[in-house]
Amino acid sequence: MKKGYSLAVVFMALAFAVCSCNVPGKPATDSNDSANEVKEQTVGNEDVKPMAVAELKMAKDFTLDDIKGKKVNLMSEVKKNKITILDFWASWCPPCMREVPNLVDIYDRYGEDGLGIVGVSLDESKDDWKNTVESMGMKWVQVSDLKGGKSPVVRLYNVQSIPHILVIDSEGRILSEGLTGTELEEFIADHIE
Repeated sequence: MKKGYSLAVVFMALAFAVCSCNVPGKPATDSNDSANEVKEQTVGNEDVKPMAVAELKMAKDFTLDDIKGKKVNLMSEVKKNKITILDFWASWCPPCMREVPNLVDIYDRYGEDGLGIVGVSLDESKDDWKNTVESMGMKWVQVSDLKGGKSPVVRLYNVQSIPHILVIDSEGRILSEGLTGTELEEFIADHIE
């Protein structure tokens, strides 16, 4: 009986590890912070307030540089599309790399119908980030501050593991969080109209 229980625990731990990558360098939560306490942080030139993901109803705006160094504002991108996928990922994350072909397929199928994607790379190497975007055919907007898990945007969206995917409508409302694979594709198909 104990052997079966131990095997189940190992299997669950392995399944979680295969499905997502922990975000390295993410600042640990101070034990004196309450779950609802809000601290100010700056991302780009804008003040942002991090919140627990469960509390998010509206996407929080931020501005980061794209691969060419151009400033990109999340809400400006969101307003251009019917639906926007916000994808937190990194080149060193195997589950992220397994999800990329699905995102490429979704973008190819629905990009002309009003779907946008904003990828937020948690890479710290610009070369790794840029080479992965090019080699994987990620044709959508890509941004990063190259701070990895220490990026203020990671805290803003309470990103604990990646891939971390949100679906946002043109008004900035978060419609879904955590969908990947077929579930994400079906959700997009249902909401792109």
